[in-house]
Amino acid sequence: MRRLPVFLVLDVSDSMIGEPLQHLEQGLDQLISKLRQNPHALETVFLSVIAFAGKAKTLVPLVDLPTFYSPRLPLGSGTALGRALTCLMEEIDRQVQPTTAERKGDWKPIVYLMTDGKPTDDWSAAVRTWQSKYSKRALLTAIGIGKYAATGILSQFADHVLTYSGESSADFSSFIDWMSMSVQSRSIMVQQQGERNQPISLAKVEKILSFAENKPSSDEDFALFVGRCQQRGTPYLLKYERVFLSSAAELRANGENGCCYRMTGCYPIDESYFDWSAAVNELEANVDLNSLIGQASCPCCGNPSAFGLCACGRIFCVDGSARAQCPWCKQHLELAPAEKDQRFDIVRSLG
Repeated sequence: MRRLPVFLVLDVSDSMIGEPLQHLEQGLDQLISKLRQNPHALETVFLSVIAFAGKAKTLVPLVDLPTFYSPRLPLGSGTALGRALTCLMEEIDRQVQPTTAERKGDWKPIVYLMTDGKPTDDWSAAVRTWQSKYSKRALLTAIGIGKYAATGILSQFADHVLTYSGESSADFSSFIDWMSMSVQSRSIMVQQQGERNQPISLAKVEKILSFAENKPSSDEDFALFVGRCQQRGTPYLLKYERVFLSSAAELRANGENGCCYRMTGCYPIDESYFDWSAAVNELEANVDLNSLIGQASCPCCGNPSAFGLCACGRIFCVDGSARAQCPWCKQHLELAPAEKDQRFDIVRSLG
């Protein structure tokens, strides 16, 4: 039986933390469940999962649906799209069986690439290689997750670029239903009609999916900071999203440029975060402490503030006392409230 390879290339950069990553993990389980209910898919579909943040790795090589097990998705700093494409091309060469004079090989692979931001590595060489050697060997649909995905870059190599604009788990479930139907229809087509140069079906695309506009993204859409718990030494991630201020009171409080970052969450992470990060937390001098709105308690120990700042530029949690020890550099510190107009260089994630 000829296989229909399906590659899922998933952005697990730290800007995905929170509901987007949860939806992605739940959606993967839902996709497998839906495909297993279809006899055509069950017979032909083989699935592989590639994840990318600052680095790209294969989490699951091509495996048939009955034995597929959804992996735990990691998290890291950076959006290495070039490395992700390179990893995908290597997996196609390694795992997809070509047609030879002696035998029929696998059907043309289907690729779904999902990302929520802008590449942080040099992606141009990988895109050129894809266009020249792989674009006719696979059907690649790119999905920009949310409003910040750099769909203009995705359109340079994908057959279709769609934008997912849903917000709830029900919206994401509808998106996964569409993906499942598109795989199933492809499975039926190749079995009944053979290989044809037809694109992936975009029939029944829900309202939460639309054809993407050719737009760039910015590294400034999110501000993410990695902290460590002073009590336990475990890492956590503070996530801020850029907002534009309008009221006079907000402008007076946060500067006249009308732009700042509002906290959306504080999340515990594990040490594998650093393994998936390319250049962990590059120092960004243009992040002004006064442009950050919102505070959070430590998600690891419950200390009232997760935003204590050491002279080394790293963040840690504090319990309100005047003395602390930085869990990053081990300095013993005397803490004092920041002055209103003071500027600080804060160690910032690549997003």
